[in-house]
Amino acid sequence: MLLINPATHSFGGFLSRYVPVGIPVSIGMISSYLEANDIACRVHDEEIQKVTPNILKELTADLEKPLVFGVSCLTAHVARGYDIARMIKSNFPDSTVVLGGLHPTTLPEEALKTGCVDYVVRGEGEEVMLQLYRAIQGEGNPEEILGLSFIRDGKIVHNGEAPLIPDINDIPPFPYHLFDHPKYDMGFLSSSRGCPYRCSYCSQRLLTGTTYRYQSAERIVNDLETVLSYGQDSIVFYDDNFCLKPRRIEALCDLLVERNLHTKVKLSVQTRADNVVNQGGEDLVRQMAESGFVHMGFGVETGVQRLADLVKKDETVEIHLEASELCKKHGMDVSFFMIFGLPTETDEDRRQSFDVVQSAGLQATKFNNLIPYPGTPLWTELKDSGRVVKTRDWGNFDSVLAMTTSIFDKTPLPYVPETCSEWQLKRDIIRYNLKSYVNRKSIAAIFGHTKGIGWFMLPQKWYLKPRELYEMAKIGVHLVTNIIMTALPLKLSERIMVTLNPRLNERPRVRDYDPDSYKTVEWEKINVTRKRDMLRKARIQREKTGHFSVKVNEVGSEASSVSSLG
Repeated sequence: MLLINPATHSFGGFLSRYVPVGIPVSIGMISSYLEANDIACRVHDEEIQKVTPNILKELTADLEKPLVFGVSCLTAHVARGYDIARMIKSNFPDSTVVLGGLHPTTLPEEALKTGCVDYVVRGEGEEVMLQLYRAIQGEGNPEEILGLSFIRDGKIVHNGEAPLIPDINDIPPFPYHLFDHPKYDMGFLSSSRGCPYRCSYCSQRLLTGTTYRYQSAERIVNDLETVLSYGQDSIVFYDDNFCLKPRRIEALCDLLVERNLHTKVKLSVQTRADNVVNQGGEDLVRQMAESGFVHMGFGVETGVQRLADLVKKDETVEIHLEASELCKKHGMDVSFFMIFGLPTETDEDRRQSFDVVQSAGLQATKFNNLIPYPGTPLWTELKDSGRVVKTRDWGNFDSVLAMTTSIFDKTPLPYVPETCSEWQLKRDIIRYNLKSYVNRKSIAAIFGHTKGIGWFMLPQKWYLKPRELYEMAKIGVHLVTNIIMTALPLKLSERIMVTLNPRLNERPRVRDYDPDSYKTVEWEKINVTRKRDMLRKARIQREKTGHFSVKVNEVGSEASSVSSLG
């Protein structure tokens, strides 16, 4: 099987040559699962090299026939995913094309209607892909596998939902050998899946519901030693919520010290502030700091409590500041991740959020634009508001604002609230990112050949190479232009930008907008509780039989639904 990670932005520009590429974890985990079951797997990541027909032929030359291609798609990359699927079908008409990931999980009909996708895997993909591959090779019937959508007799069929893997300790170690490329930053681990909270903007809940599964301390440390063998000493945990279970963190810290790993690694995590303050407290932070943890990242999203409540964050602004102080007290760096453009948000709200960030005295802060992902309550709230714009196949549903690219880029923001214009929102995001990152410390890091902005590091004697000088000059022009345009008075800068790009005026600020008219939508309880109930049944099945099943005839309670293809 060939597994592909599509990318919308080709790597090869100046910055990209010196910024490590994150490994596509989803296709990596699926490939490890397949390899553990004696299925030959290849992976191809477009962040490294663009897919072409010749590359597809080279990668599949010695794979088992009939060929099976798996493409993992986020919303921002789904257009490229569809393009790759068409390329595959054009060059390998007898092959099977399978799409998975968050976007196809949410909108399987969209993928199937392209005419180049045979199956969509909805939800967690490891076991479903294994059973589907075996069925395609003649060892079963795809129509009896849960978690699949496909077309039969002119109708779209959605088999019932597949249960989650009962114990993620059963998932084999990550196959780092498949990603042996100098561009990759292999310094990562994934030790848990899921998050039980109800944030209305978070698409991860579409895959895991309210469940939370985690690896044992022994398994984490064993995987950590594997990463160390690749020469990595700075390790980032990709967990959505690392500190949800303080006892597992305590056990992990004890084992890190016992094996003397705490002196060899620098560990970074992302978690919720309330888990740190209320469930772990200072004792846990101290233990983590003494065990090799050097950084925590918190998804604060906004410094305005009204907005945090609006998106069901269920955390206070103050508790993030308290968690930050706890971490800094014990020598840990802290990052905040913010979202600008929340419903009813004003320019004063954004200013207040920036002030909160500044008061915390942090290592780094990233201000992103709001993305109302399909399937989330936020999408349900906003999709018919007239303030959402979707370009070709969702291509703009990404955090598209970068300080080092031209401010004149015409990619529209996916959502602009009624309380501001598109240029006003775009200006504020770029302006506050510039204020956070363009400072003496970060500039010194870049030119001093240490890791600076976004892990960007200049090579030695870059200034002796004409290409490097040119690219550096271009970035400098973008930075200076961005600084000037965002520093101008709003009325003047907006007049200039709208003249250059009239589409910026299609979503103007609504005068006299009543914020109280905005109504929030909750997650449907039946959708989030069903995954938890199915996980419980899968665990019982695993305890009794030694395995769990994703087959309809072995589960019995999951029905299929049929929808029209037209």
